[in-house]
Order: sequence, then C-alpha cells, then structure tokens
Amino acid sequence: MNKFILSIIITWTAAYVIKILFILIKQGRLNKEMLVMNGGMPSGHTALAASLTMALLLETGFSPYFLIGVVITILVIYDAVNVRPLIEQQSRVINKLTEERDDLPKLEEKVGHTLGEVMVSLGLSVAIPLIVYTFF
Repeated sequence: MNKFILSIIITWTAAYVIKILFILIKQGRLNKEMLVMNGGMPSGHTALAASLTMALLLETGFSPYFLIGVVITILVIYDAVNVRPLIEQQSRVINKLTEERDDLPKLEEKVGHTLGEVMVSLGLSVAIPLIVYTFF
C-alpha cells in the first residue's frame, strides 16, 4: 500500500477512534448507534477530505489535483459548520412538533460540527500524512 492511500486511511481511522473515545469518556458507554453517528469530535468527513488534500500536496506538489482537493475540503468544511447545524435546528423543531406521533421516526439532532471539531480534524489531516510521508 503506498503512502498516499496509507496516510488517508490512517487519518480517517484515527478520527473515528478519537470520536469513539470522546463518546466513551463523555457518556461512559457505547452502543451500535454511536459508532455510526454524525457530528461530534472530530469531524470524520473533514479528516477524510483534508487528508486526501494533504496527501495530494505531498504527492503532486502545488498541482491542479491539489487545488481540486482544496475545493472539495472547503465544501466539506462549509457543510460541517454551516449547513449541518441548520439541519440540527430543524430536526429539533420537527421532533418537538411531532413528539406525540408514534408513526413518525425521530430525526437525528446531532449532525453538525463546531469549528473546534473541524480544526482538530484539520490538525490530524496535516500531521498524519506528514508523518507517513516522512517515516514510511
């Protein structure tokens, strides 16, 4: 497996392991739903997109491929910190309005990320590919 793929896989895995540890520390337990939930610390989607972008930079330099990665990463970050929090607000309102209805599913209310959660993901996404490209 080459450095490019390895750095992306390790970053994405690290983000989800950290997310599971944060949930375990915060709530003292885990269940199946928590393992696939959206939102929380850190952002797995941001880690995936940003580590791809960092690996593209390390692999191809300042190239059109790297710039495509930058655009995709910006879109993912914008979605995480701007669009998804609006979905959270809407889900809370809809769940409140329909709480007495047993025939409607409860909407997931935690789907977005804070800027801090995204920044942690960006840190992982820079550090891990740099480590992989330096030592492997």
